[in-house]
Amino acid sequence: MDTSRSGSAWTVQASVFSGRPDPEWTVDADTADALIEVWEQLAPRGGPAAVPPPLGYRGVALRSPDGRVWSAYAGTVMLDDEVRADSAREFERRLLATAPPGAVPRVL
Repeated sequence: MDTSRSGSAWTVQASVFSGRPDPEWTVDADTADALIEVWEQLAPRGGPAAVPPPLGYRGVALRSPDGRVWSAYAGTVMLDDEVRADSAREFERRLLATAPPGAVPRVL
């Protein structure tokens, strides 16, 4: 999939902190393309997305320049109302791997 290559950035935010700002960074269009390819290979999941706890790690999200948001947590990835299963957590791990050094805790 060829994503938008306009001047707007693809952004990532990891929901990891309580009481202070969560880390946010940008990824290039090629990285976003690769992540969207992973999303497209995921099978639909019957049922709702996994619900994160109120404190601690609560997932990671990819926001496109046009405002779409893919949210990944605990083996599920959600885009709008569509939930897909990611039992290997490939989308989530690859998205977290784009973080700049020191941006997210090493335990993730």
